[in-house]
Amino acid sequence: MKTRALGSLLLLLALLPAAAQALVIYGDATGHEVDPGNGLPWSNVGNTGVFLGTYDTGHWVITANHVGAAGLTLDGVYYSASSGSAQRIGNTDLLLYRIDVAAPESFTLPNLNLTPYAPNLGQPVYMVGDGGGTMRWGTNTVDQYAYYSLTAGGPTTIGLITAFDPITGEAQGQGGDSGGALFWNVDNTWYLSGILSAIGTFADSSTQFTASVALAFYHVEIMAIVAPTSVIPEPASLAALTGAFVLLAASSRRPRRA
Repeated sequence: MKTRALGSLLLLLALLPAAAQALVIYGDATGHEVDPGNGLPWSNVGNTGVFLGTYDTGHWVITANHVGAAGLTLDGVYYSASSGSAQRIGNTDLLLYRIDVAAPESFTLPNLNLTPYAPNLGQPVYMVGDGGGTMRWGTNTVDQYAYYSLTAGGPTTIGLITAFDPITGEAQGQGGDSGGALFWNVDNTWYLSGILSAIGTFADSSTQFTASVALAFYHVEIMAIVAPTSVIPEPASLAALTGAFVLLAASSRRPRRA
């Protein structure tokens, strides 16, 4: 597998709402707009984020920070954000907030498995996005890990980078997909491993890529908010970023919400 350099990046943009589209799927997209039926946590992905789970502290959503605490629509039902609940993870493009659930006893979505380990390079992953109001899934593989930023202020987020290669079924993020999910399957167990955040183009080719927030590197911080009394395993090591490049956004303007 060829790992492409990001250091002389041509473009890095937040997945903005303008001309919002669902994930682009290489080849025939037939069947990619419905639950694939392989256990993928399809129903936990909403229009502006991902339902992480129900804990003693409430019902939690995880999304891209530039999306904001916009509330979440799941299976056609809108859930508003609980006032004052939003918490950003450091200065990253990652945000947690609670949603108000009127009838908790009938809210049956499962808690997601949040990975404390970073998938190895070349590992297959599934991406689920809801840009433009159409939810769609696609596959890809982990190309590399890198720091990236959506402003010109320097590195803020550790990204899991997937490249859009001409392989049938591969997915690429599009405008409006921010807050979507990247899942990793290990021994038939699905782990939430990334939150769709930005797109770009490799400088050494015309190949596009998607940058997702690499959740393994923020596992401790996330669980300290949603389940502060739980046992927290060791997070992924920053050693995985050896040789990673710093990415700067093309504009210093703060991105609009996806």
